[in-house]
Amino acid sequence: MNSSLIILLMSVLLALAPIHGFCASVTYTCHYPTYADDKGVHDSEDNLKLVFIVDSVKETAKIGGSDGRSDVNVDMIYSPSGGMAFIEKKSGADVLTTSIDKHGRSVHSRNVIEDGRISPTQYYGRCTK
Repeated sequence: MNSSLIILLMSVLLALAPIHGFCASVTYTCHYPTYADDKGVHDSEDNLKLVFIVDSVKETAKIGGSDGRSDVNVDMIYSPSGGMAFIEKKSGADVLTTSIDKHGRSVHSRNVIEDGRISPTQYYGRCTK
C-alpha cells in the first residue's frame, strides 16, 4: 500500500472519530444564587461560584472557586442517566459534594462539623460548560 493511500485512510478515520475523544478537559462554571441552612432558604449574599476542571481522558477533576479554593483534587462520579457528582473530603469529617444534572442544574452541599456540631448548608444553582 502506498503512503498516499495510508494518509488518506488515516485522514478519513480521524474525521469520523468523535471530537470529544480528543478533548483533554472540560470546564464547568457554577453559580449559586440561593442556599438553605438550619434557619431556612435565603438569597446568597456571597455569590458562591465554583469552577470544576474535568479531565475526560484521565477521568479526574479539580475545583476552584470564589471561596479561596484552587486546584483541589476531587473525586468524580458519572451518573448513568447523565450528569455527574464531585466529592471533596476536607480535614476531619468535613465533606463537600456538588451534583450537576444533564441540564446544568446543580446542588452544592457542605456538611461541616464546627465545635463538635454539624453545620449543614446547601446551595442551589446552575452550571455552564
